[in-house]
Amino acid sequence: MKIEDFAKQFPQKLQELADYVNSEEIKDIIGVEAVNHFKGSFDNEGFTDDTLNPWKNVRRRDSDSPWYGHSGQTGRFSTARTTAKVLTGETRELQNSITYTRIPAGARISSDKPYAAVHQFGGMAKIYGKKQFNMTPRPFIGKSKLLVDNISNKIKREFKRILSPFK
Repeated sequence: MKIEDFAKQFPQKLQELADYVNSEEIKDIIGVEAVNHFKGSFDNEGFTDDTLNPWKNVRRRDSDSPWYGHSGQTGRFSTARTTAKVLTGETRELQNSITYTRIPAGARISSDKPYAAVHQFGGMAKIYGKKQFNMTPRPFIGKSKLLVDNISNKIKREFKRILSPFK
């Protein structure tokens, strides 16, 4: 390619990059990647920043605990709950509640479940709305180096696609 041809195409390519950076598409990439990453916390039983930080185990998987095999859905013993992943519940309601909304600066990740915060940050909670206990924090949403790297790599690939057809 001659420098003159490059100089003619450069303003258009620069505009395409600017359009992409200011697009809804880039916000969707950020949102989808973040939601998938944070939902993965439930499958991984811990939060991943640059490495996986496993959550504390639950008493329903400890055969010496009175909560062994306890099902939050039925209030009874369930063999499946003795090996079920932490924070999955029988319905995966909390995991499935993670969504994103486009905002001017990118994407906002959230859960509409009122109990999400106590699982995320820990704190006082009630068993069946009665007996209080201190919930162990099990963060599933937060700042993550791995997530930032994944988003950056997707955006870089799109930049390369936009810039590649210099002819």
